[in-house]
Amino acid sequence: MVTVLVITFGLISLAGLQLATKRGGNTSYQRTLALTIANEMLERINLNASVAASYNTGLNTGLGRGSLGAIGKDCTLSAGACTPAELAAWDLWNWERRLDGAGILDAAANDASGLLEARGCVVFTPDGAASPNSGQVRVIVSWRSLTDTTDAATTAALTCGAVATGTDAGRQQVVLNGYVVNAGDFAP
Repeated sequence: MVTVLVITFGLISLAGLQLATKRGGNTSYQRTLALTIANEMLERINLNASVAASYNTGLNTGLGRGSLGAIGKDCTLSAGACTPAELAAWDLWNWERRLDGAGILDAAANDASGLLEARGCVVFTPDGAASPNSGQVRVIVSWRSLTDTTDAATTAALTCGAVATGTDAGRQQVVLNGYVVNAGDFAP
């Protein structure tokens, strides 16, 4: 009887360990996906630095959940015929689709993101009037985790999307800071 009790406790402990490992793996996957999506946007801004200010979304609404609707001009079909401003609009629309899970399909062929309630924000702070497309850029990807955390977004200056500061313990986010230099801002 004691042996059965010891084995039962051992199996329950193993099941708990397996569950904790699965949660940790899921959290790690979510954070990696969020960092990848944020880094993609930072690279897009750097590649189209002449209109870096056009990427600014602010913190209040952010992108996600189809907020941009349909795009005016498809820059993949235009084969380089897009202006820098059209390319910026295309980049933001395409980034929102990544946030929403476009291209990641479930069994029913529906878009299915690895991030729950994902939101993306780009905050661009120019150096000044003389260099309107050069300055600090902050890319934030926010999502709801499957588990609550003790370090959820609590600073209003960094919270992406319409989330009340400190009220959502399941809300996680990654923040990438960078600096964009537009050569046109410094041309003689």
